[in-house]
Amino acid sequence: MSKFLSLALLLVAGMGLFAAPAMAQANEADNVGAVHGGGGEGAADTTLGSKGLVWSTDGFSVRMTTRVQFRLTYQNEVGHGAHGQNGRDFINFRVRRAKTSFSGHIFQKEFQYKLVLNWMDGGDAIVEEGYFRWTVMQYINIQAGQYKPAWNWEELTSSGAQQFVDRSYVNEVFNQDKAKGIQIDGKIGEDVSWLKYSLGLFNGVLKSNHDFRNADVKRISDTFSDGIVDGDMMLNLRLETHPLGDIKHSLNDGRGEDEFDQVLFAIGLAVNYLIAGFDNEAIRPDNSGLGATGSGRSRTSSDTWAFTIDGHFRWHGLSLDVAFFWRHTEFHNRGANRYSPTSPTHNGIANNTDMGFTVDVSYFIIAKTLNVGLRYNRLEADEHWQNGGTSRNAALRPDATEIGISVNYYLHGDNLKLTLDILYVSEQLAFGLDAAGTGAQSLSGVYTSPPQRSVNSVAGENADYADTWIIRLQLQWIF
Repeated sequence: MSKFLSLALLLVAGMGLFAAPAMAQANEADNVGAVHGGGGEGAADTTLGSKGLVWSTDGFSVRMTTRVQFRLTYQNEVGHGAHGQNGRDFINFRVRRAKTSFSGHIFQKEFQYKLVLNWMDGGDAIVEEGYFRWTVMQYINIQAGQYKPAWNWEELTSSGAQQFVDRSYVNEVFNQDKAKGIQIDGKIGEDVSWLKYSLGLFNGVLKSNHDFRNADVKRISDTFSDGIVDGDMMLNLRLETHPLGDIKHSLNDGRGEDEFDQVLFAIGLAVNYLIAGFDNEAIRPDNSGLGATGSGRSRTSSDTWAFTIDGHFRWHGLSLDVAFFWRHTEFHNRGANRYSPTSPTHNGIANNTDMGFTVDVSYFIIAKTLNVGLRYNRLEADEHWQNGGTSRNAALRPDATEIGISVNYYLHGDNLKLTLDILYVSEQLAFGLDAAGTGAQSLSGVYTSPPQRSVNSVAGENADYADTWIIRLQLQWIF
């Protein structure tokens, strides 16, 4: 791995030397998805200023950009109720992100590519995105490789163009992360994008046995024995309309004074269907008595339907972004365990339904220089039958509310900015799960691993809460 990293660093340095004489003036031809690409986002930001180092010849182009985020975080936990928890407070400096991307075209402008290297994660995840895109025409583009499926707006908005330093609590519960596959996309409408669409087929790699969404970033092979390839697949469809003009994927109105008086709004709708092998005795036990299969395939499968609808408004530096999420997961026994008359009754209905919503508002006090933002989002996590139990007392996540305020100061657009945000997160704890179904496992959270609800609180139908205050100061530079 050290040899690979050294080679990659030499590549970055070499490309930088080649590109230096062509220090960037934004050019539509360099933007991935810009040529006939009605359904794609550009690789360069032509709204807030040019980025990166550009090198081009006849038939070839390379744009290299590097994004770094350096952050100071203070976090204070306050527990309430019989099983609240205090004392895990901390203050910490960190490099949150450091990524280098290469994008451009080869042979012809309609043959486009993008490669994103993540220097912080390392290991198999160093290649965060890598795809080839053929922009056939406005109505049809074909994209293949590893990238974010076009599902929800906030996740599709680059981490370099967020209003807060990170995406919301609810987004981290519902987004579909990265995936490997192929999609077609495009748009209908000439001056106005009446319809943008994206339809894709991807690997369906379960995030974990208690997190029923896609996460396919690691390197995988064409073998079943790695435990990842399990015949899983994911279908993804997103539709958008921008009837008054296109809105850039962002969470604020970063347009200049010469254009921000134009009212813009957009509406998006997306659906995702994920089929994945599943193995969690606490939720769905193997009652066949046979143990693991000879092939190693799980005796249980999960089918997840996820829907989102979102709306976006821009005018005079004011932006409003709202989204609603709904997800339902059903578990099915298969193979020798498919039919088991001796299974406890509730093992047949241990399904899971979660929902949530987000509201983000921001306003530029000084156009393109200083803005403030407000965030409110709410997660309603399902409590379901636990391993054949007789009461709905088990959950994978706590119910959660997140409220926040942010201030951004733009020295050179998103290329150089300073962000301060303050968040208050309140999690209503539920009864957790472990492999034996006893509830000893902590719940899945976003900013921390919250403790489980106490047995006494469950019996008395009382609630325990974990409240967290988070203050973050972040410097971002993109070059």
